Amino acid sequence: MSLGFVFWLLAARLFPAPAVGTAGAVVAAMMLCTQLAQLGLGSAVIARLPRHRAAPAPLLDAAFTLTVLGALLAAALALLVAAFALSELDVVANAPSYAVLFVAATVTGTLGIALDQTSTALTRGDHALLRGVVFGATTIVALVLLAAVTDDDGSQALLLPWALAGLVGCAVGARQLRGVLRGYRFRPRVSAPIVRELLRVGVPNHALTLAERLPGLVLPIIVLELISPAANAVWYVVWMMAWVVYIVPVQVGMTVFAEVARRPETLAAAVRRGVRVALLVGGTGAATLAVLGGPVLGALGGHYAENGIAPLRLLLVALVPLVLTGAYYAACRALGRLREALVLGWVGAVIAIALPAAVAATHGLEAIAISWVAVQVLVAVVSAVRLHALVGARARR
Repeated sequence: MSLGFVFWLLAARLFPAPAVGTAGAVVAAMMLCTQLAQLGLGSAVIARLPRHRAAPAPLLDAAFTLTVLGALLAAALALLVAAFALSELDVVANAPSYAVLFVAATVTGTLGIALDQTSTALTRGDHALLRGVVFGATTIVALVLLAAVTDDDGSQALLLPWALAGLVGCAVGARQLRGVLRGYRFRPRVSAPIVRELLRVGVPNHALTLAERLPGLVLPIIVLELISPAANAVWYVVWMMAWVVYIVPVQVGMTVFAEVARRPETLAAAVRRGVRVALLVGGTGAATLAVLGGPVLGALGGHYAENGIAPLRLLLVALVPLVLTGAYYAACRALGRLREALVLGWVGAVIAIALPAAVAATHGLEAIAISWVAVQVLVAVVSAVRLHALVGARARR
């Protein structure tokens, strides 16, 4: 995530703000597609791999095959929506080369998420870290080379490094799986019983993941359409800076889920440890960004510094509520109590999109940040109450 942040900082220095703003919305749309295409398959692999450890190939082949098919469908639908319903984002659908890059980035990005969750299930977080470093480094190198060898300063040039890095990351992931699973090689195939098993576990988890991620991926599109590409350039850089911190509770929550899936009796201890780690690591990152955010944005130019520092500091406040909500969702996933988490998650998601959209055009980026953080605080209060009840009851039993 930090390397992704560096990518957008360099993009802001090397490309005009409207191009950065449009590319940020395109990447957000691509990431939205990767979330839609997941179908909860990564969560299903985490939950079911312990039962298939002796022969994991059929399970993984089915999960990766469905992931690719879902990504292709999601990308096609996104291009149709962009072409016929959006006035700024239609640029990605009107140029064939742009559309091809979008589809490639969506497919490889979706596979990258599936590989990360598979690494979590295999207790090989180091593999996910290596792929993340390779992906981020590839985007940065490709961006710098593009800026050096071409005069293209449009948003399409900023999507090319993402598609290239996705291909490289998937190649690294395939090699890693061959090493940890005794020569495993992906074969496109599906088995009806395994597909039913994956979807039965995955779809409810997928719905919860969408509720968590949807607002953050929709907001850049809202800013682009309701304010301007230049405003979205600021918002997307600020949002990526905040995500360097937000990714901590997200991944800690997924790791807690994986640990409890293997050893259900560790729920209470795993949740407490996860909350402590997320607050410590994430809090350190938030404090650092609160201090350094101003100078970093200032280095990008007056437009970014003037309009970005207040939204950034407001967004960093959301770390604490996100930690509590993430811990609650992890407990619900592990205990199979997804219904109550889904209700809270989707109510919060709808409000977290509608409220910022209502204030965007008239009050700007700072009001968007305030309204989004306020919703996270409300969701976290409910999450904390329910988490205390769930973990306490489980510990007593």
